[in-house]
Amino acid sequence: MRGLRTLVFVAALAALPLLAFAGDAAAPQRFGAEVKLKKPVNIAQLAANPAKFKGKAVRLEGTVKEVCQGRGCWVEVQDATGASFMAKSLDESVLLPKDCKGQHVVVQGVVMILPREAAEEPEPKDHACPKPNYVVSTRGIELTAAAATPAK
Repeated sequence: MRGLRTLVFVAALAALPLLAFAGDAAAPQRFGAEVKLKKPVNIAQLAANPAKFKGKAVRLEGTVKEVCQGRGCWVEVQDATGASFMAKSLDESVLLPKDCKGQHVVVQGVVMILPREAAEEPEPKDHACPKPNYVVSTRGIELTAAAATPAK
């Protein structure tokens, strides 16, 4: 019995550095609803044929290429290949910090055609948003500092 206790104790000690390392990772900042989808969509495929994804809930995962400098209402997500796609909070309920460029981002939302009123809405002089035909209508976002990007 004593040998078994010793073995369990040694195994627990060996696991301590791994537990400490796992706890050191910065927790992501969360904005909006919880991101529940687990599998990200291929951003290059989405950008090449967004109509194929229209109305579908998707998960985008990558790096913040650009972010809205007016209100934080949109983010351009870029994958490792350089492909990117825009996610926008159409009702401005999910706003990001303006200084998050370069951080790891996970976005969950629905692919949709940018509503006509949003595409035609005049922007204030100090706030210009891109107006692509298709966007991911943002529901939830997780943002993680670049140094703490989760391993895959």
